Amino acid sequence: METAIKSVGIFLLIYFSYYYVLRFIQSVFQGALSSINAGVAKFIYALSTPAHELAHLLVAILCLAKIEQVQLLPKGNRPGFIRSRVGSSMPFLISIKEFLIAIAPVIINIPLFIFIESKFVLKDKVADISRILDPRIILSKEGIITIFLFLLLISGIAPSHEDFKGMIKGLIILSAIIFGLSFLTSMFLDMKWMNAKPILTVLLYYIELIIFVLIINAIIHYRNCFKITWIILISAIKHAFRKS
Repeated sequence: METAIKSVGIFLLIYFSYYYVLRFIQSVFQGALSSINAGVAKFIYALSTPAHELAHLLVAILCLAKIEQVQLLPKGNRPGFIRSRVGSSMPFLISIKEFLIAIAPVIINIPLFIFIESKFVLKDKVADISRILDPRIILSKEGIITIFLFLLLISGIAPSHEDFKGMIKGLIILSAIIFGLSFLTSMFLDMKWMNAKPILTVLLYYIELIIFVLIINAIIHYRNCFKITWIILISAIKHAFRKS
């Protein structure tokens, strides 16, 4: 029972961290970039949007959803989007599919980034991906490729409010399923938790990039750096909890 409760607790913690923390982090990143150069911020946002939407599209196709409309690039103030309709004779399957489609950028883009970065950029084991956190490699060939790959795949994975609306029922159902499976398996197996180090490395790398951008921002706006940084952080908090 304790293992089952722990499993659900970790699942919910990861989920809410994904939704609110990632929205906050991404907003800080975009806000800091906009403060430096609005054009660069828009370019990076546009650069990251296709990977976000393609992840939704891929999972929607795998879930046998009917694809109704696809917009891979933002238009004006309107972000990209994928509109799909999920069908099934079993309502709980619809909720699970909608949940998976909603969190697609995380379950597709993060593993993809880790795989490409480890296999083709660092040419090392996945366990050693923490090398990207070493500031000394930022200006190296590998470091520049890593930044581009990160901007392309990861910088735009934070969920929108539309994504959130598609998660709720599936979140409840999956919590119940995880509880049941964890309870049953704990009776027969000594459960070991997945190694979360590579995923945490990706998150820490995002924070490292944000700090770097904030430092540049502070240098450019040195007279008002504290005021501007404060505005960026407050705006990010508002965005993280805003229902839009």
